[in-house]
Amino acid sequence: MKFPTEKELKKLRREFPAGCRIVLDSMDDPQAPAAGTQGVCRGVDDAGNILASWDGGGSLNVAYGADTCHRVASETEIKESLDWLGRSRHRGARCPRCGAYEEAGNRLLALSRRADITVCEDCGMLEGLEDAGLLERLPLVEWWVVKKEWRG
Repeated sequence: MKFPTEKELKKLRREFPAGCRIVLDSMDDPQAPAAGTQGVCRGVDDAGNILASWDGGGSLNVAYGADTCHRVASETEIKESLDWLGRSRHRGARCPRCGAYEEAGNRLLALSRRADITVCEDCGMLEGLEDAGLLERLPLVEWWVVKKEWRG
């Protein structure tokens, strides 16, 4: 079994902070989730293994030197993560698009036109204006929840 150096371990922990979304590339285990499965990184242990909670409910870790994964990066992967977030646990008081706290005048009541998730009323209106061609479309990679590594 190969163990990472201190330098490699620091790099892994910077690249995969707790709370970031990950995508499985390959895993050498008969119980492994399918390649392309997304999940949440719970951290990196001292052996360099990426601790994961997969969206399907499993928790097999990505073994250092044997398995591979990457952080959610493409628009398609981000949309899939936002859809999952909308179905599963996003019931917080912050808008995932702009990060604004829910207030009496700006509630989280609008269904996003970009993903199956609830956004604040202001962002819902902005997405409508974007679709009408009056504003430039905000890329998913620029959403508050994505820039904040999927943590509130």
